[in-house]
Amino acid sequence: MLKELISEEVIEPRIATSWRASQVGMCETYLCRQRLGHAAEPIPGRVRHLFDDGHVHERDIATRLVGKGIDVKYSCLDGQAEVVCSEDPFVPGHPDGIIRTPSGELTLDYADENFRPGQFCLLEITAPGHFPFMRLQKTHMREAIYPKYVQIQLYLNSPEIRNYADCAVAIAKSKNTSALYEEGISFDKSVVDYELEKLKRLEDLIVQGLTSDFRCNDWRRNLCRYRRQCFSAGEAHEPLSSDVLSGESLKEYETLHETALAWRRGKTLEEESKVLIQDARDQFRAIIEEYGCRGLMVNGVRALMVDEGATRRCDFELLRRRFPEAFDEAVSESIRERYVRVS
Repeated sequence: MLKELISEEVIEPRIATSWRASQVGMCETYLCRQRLGHAAEPIPGRVRHLFDDGHVHERDIATRLVGKGIDVKYSCLDGQAEVVCSEDPFVPGHPDGIIRTPSGELTLDYADENFRPGQFCLLEITAPGHFPFMRLQKTHMREAIYPKYVQIQLYLNSPEIRNYADCAVAIAKSKNTSALYEEGISFDKSVVDYELEKLKRLEDLIVQGLTSDFRCNDWRRNLCRYRRQCFSAGEAHEPLSSDVLSGESLKEYETLHETALAWRRGKTLEEESKVLIQDARDQFRAIIEEYGCRGLMVNGVRALMVDEGATRRCDFELLRRRFPEAFDEAVSESIRERYVRVS
């Protein structure tokens, strides 16, 4: 009963009345439409609650840091502080905390070339899905999760945080595996200047009731809540049968979305294609088997479990009946394991 209530719940997006540090790095057309109050796609309850689970992961990381003797200030454990990242335009935000840098060398998975931690560091916590987490490990925050990177830079730009530190430690926790990743990030004023100039330009458009001319042409087109506003005709979707699930409705949507991207990329590459396609098949299979369904579709990619029967080159049953002893000695049948066919 409860899961049906959560699944059927629809949460209407709230109209933004100001810029938020957590959103500044997003698509500029999205930012315009949000401020203008354009009609957005409602958020399915399961998806929204999945996002809300990030607060649980944030509390988990902060609690574990404190448990290991790290001094953590202004976190979710004792009340996050609001800071002003910029006054022109006005951009507020709520950093995840301030940590006292442990004595000795700070060993991280990655740190940029200008990372020089002082007595304190800004603390930011994020909980991406499996594939974003893997991409984060490989390409790091600025490339993998740009909105979060911009958010960190804006926090470092605030007077409140500058009184403590000019560097940040970002801790990422995979939602799927609970694996952890740490990255050291130094303040980059050029990023802040670029984003604030972007906001000023967007404010000029918003006053006139206009939006940016920017239109995304990648995976964001399928995920954006304003996609129907930007694109008059959406991509055709193949109808689903009762035992083929819609991946967009599952709690694993973020993982499935990244899996579909990996599969598409694998199809276009030569050297890496076999590895990427097999990884995508394995991920699809794990989720299909978890739900006990025949398959699913996500972002136009269909994944179906396929049964391969016995491979036969003659009438085995007739051969068995007429020559049972010879059949047992000379013929063996192999049943192929079920596998996922992705198209």
